[in-house]
Amino acid sequence: MKFLRLVSEYRWPIYIGGHLTMSVVACGVLVWVATRPDSPRPIHGYYETAQSWDADEAVADASQKLGWTVRYELPEGIPLTPGMPRPVDVTVVDREGQPVSGLSGTLIAIRPSDQRLNQHGDLVAMPGAPGRYRTLIRVDAPGTWDVRLDAMQQSLHFVHAARLRSAAVTEVAAR
Repeated sequence: MKFLRLVSEYRWPIYIGGHLTMSVVACGVLVWVATRPDSPRPIHGYYETAQSWDADEAVADASQKLGWTVRYELPEGIPLTPGMPRPVDVTVVDREGQPVSGLSGTLIAIRPSDQRLNQHGDLVAMPGAPGRYRTLIRVDAPGTWDVRLDAMQQSLHFVHAARLRSAAVTEVAAR
């Protein structure tokens, strides 16, 4: 009974102490999670990215003024294995609807929810299909991916960004 009476008499200091203790423990857990060696960094190369921001924005504005249309596709009917790269087709047409050929560059797939799943692959022109390119990237996690095209055509630098939706890979390749 003495214990209950003691708690009753000092209940407000106990409540305040409990709240402060929970706050300190929560902050400690956040610091521990943020400083683990395997924790993903929010933005890879953020300092270098900040230094080149003006130049990157100028390239993005010039790319938008070209009026090119970019379409990203995950082709159907291709046997897929979980954990393996899958093809991503990129089609680029100009303002008049004519295919843009002669591009070389990289397609970057960024997983907003987990930066460790980010992928990049080189564009390869599809033979006999001007303006169509393909790359192999591991986008087997279902959900939304941000895709960024960074391409060159001689001295012209073209960039494009979009969102791509991926379904779960459940089909196993036949052997």
